[in-house]
Amino acid sequence: MNRAALDTLLLDAGNCIIYLDHEALGVLTGLDPARLASVEGIAKRIYEDFLSKEANHDPAWEILMKGMLREGGSSDVDGDYAKALEAHTAKNLWRRVPAELPDALRRIRAAGWKTGVVSNSEGRLIDILREVGVAELFDTIVDSGVEGVSKPDPRIFDLALDRLGASAERAIYAGDVPAVDVVGARAAGIEAVLIDTLDHYPDYADAPRYRTTAELIEHLLRT
Repeated sequence: MNRAALDTLLLDAGNCIIYLDHEALGVLTGLDPARLASVEGIAKRIYEDFLSKEANHDPAWEILMKGMLREGGSSDVDGDYAKALEAHTAKNLWRRVPAELPDALRRIRAAGWKTGVVSNSEGRLIDILREVGVAELFDTIVDSGVEGVSKPDPRIFDLALDRLGASAERAIYAGDVPAVDVVGARAAGIEAVLIDTLDHYPDYADAPRYRTTAELIEHLLRT
């Protein structure tokens, strides 16, 4: 695809805009934050396998968190999960925004791009993005918990395109889970790339791979 013809950037939320606060999760559970970060990729693959078959985000979040807690050394996975869920409900645990991202988003919008979010979430994503100060940087925010359809179902991408008045042929989507994000976006006719900040997929070659969303934006603005 000719990158110069693109004018719409769609992003996943988790691990593309907002990142898990491993320090906070460690405080809640008594687990080592560095170890939790190191096993997130293992848990993500379990989550990825489930969603690629079920397309239902509600139990998938529990599967992801319990996988991370188990691999992170928890001796009471159910108890630690209950603590994480309570904290997550009160204030989303995916709440760290990379320092360079807001400026990168402002610059791509200033260059005339439409921006949107397409995320499997719990129905509170717009409030979360407002709390961390980035909601205004997106023209639309599509939350599976509100819409009743989850990635990789292409219909959730179609919703974002419709609301933006954008075409799939001129859009690019960035997410962090290949079987959910890359597969889903491509099913909707959208070019897809992988954001892999923590190097969870070092051998992945089925789509372009970027360390951060800001790095992707820099590349798009140069082409």
